[in-house]
Amino acid sequence: MPSLRNVAAPYWAEFIGTMLLTVIGLGITAQNLTSQTTRRTEALSSSLAWGLAVTIGIWVSSHVSGGHINPAVTISRSLFNSHPWSRTLGYISSQTLGALAGAFVVWLNFAASLAALKHKDGLHPAALAFVTSNDTWYGLINEVTASFIFVLAIYAITDNSSEAKGLAPLAIGLALTGASLAVSSPLAVAVNPARDFGPRVFAAFVYGLGVFSDHSFYFWVPLVGPVVGGVLGAFVYEWLVKRDAEYQHTLEEGA
Repeated sequence: MPSLRNVAAPYWAEFIGTMLLTVIGLGITAQNLTSQTTRRTEALSSSLAWGLAVTIGIWVSSHVSGGHINPAVTISRSLFNSHPWSRTLGYISSQTLGALAGAFVVWLNFAASLAALKHKDGLHPAALAFVTSNDTWYGLINEVTASFIFVLAIYAITDNSSEAKGLAPLAIGLALTGASLAVSSPLAVAVNPARDFGPRVFAAFVYGLGVFSDHSFYFWVPLVGPVVGGVLGAFVYEWLVKRDAEYQHTLEEGA
């Protein structure tokens, strides 16, 4: 019988991997938000930081849990790659709690600087260090598009026949950077439901429930958009791009 430690290890890996992702990603977001000198390079620096964050998170967790660190990836893997559904809810819960813990760590590091931001009415501007915000329709398009690109790239990179598989964490991080830069400001796209919802829950305790009602209750967009885009990306790769394993073996024998 497996020990409790071994049973829990994949969930801890998802928790810690997502926490590291969130600390690095939200850390640069908070730095940009409180800095007076980085505005012109904000999109590039944030996209690179989130890409690096994903790379480190996957490196830490992939050999234990598969390195999903994203509910959209977990759901698509459950649908198309035989990831057991019995673990799906546990993975998503671990990812969300990891992101919440990461937000707390970022707040500890930037609390004074964030508190110094001028606040008049409505949502405190410091809350934008933790949540995404956009027009609902454009935000949904951005989330679906970026997540489609990102998850499609993950499937291609991690395919057994892929030449990039050995560098998967780095390649996946670069894929996120590219997707983020392509469709929107990193402050307005999540590509990861846990990365937005966990910190949003934390921000609600610090800055009020307005983080959920802001921009016409925008909070549902980074929950739904990445899952829809991720599932579409997985479907396109699995059914339109990927070669059948037996056919691939035949091609290799004939080469």
